[in-house]
Amino acid sequence: MTKRITTHFGDLSLIDLMYAIYEEDCAVLVLVTAGYIDGTPENQTDLLDKMEGYLKHIRSEQFRSDYPQSTIYLDVTFEEKPHVLITDLLYKCTAWCKDNGAELRFKIGEDYYRFS
Repeated sequence: MTKRITTHFGDLSLIDLMYAIYEEDCAVLVLVTAGYIDGTPENQTDLLDKMEGYLKHIRSEQFRSDYPQSTIYLDVTFEEKPHVLITDLLYKCTAWCKDNGAELRFKIGEDYYRFS
């Protein structure tokens, strides 16, 4: 992926934050967003591109070596509730994330959400 920096998603080629919670046997990758995320096609594409980079990283041998935890979370964080097209898009990405070894969660402000 070529380096591209956006207003809402930062550098699309970078993982924003990554850590392990050993007591819970999980690793967490955090995709941080900035500002209100509207439903424009550009924002949808940028979000998907950044998520794709995260999922490729999760599948890498280096990641599996560094983070052997049994549960991997991909958290997408929002400062405020995003446009409904963005939450619909995340819902559609649930199976994609699971197929790539991650459970998708999203956080608005201080509250976590999952699709079930």
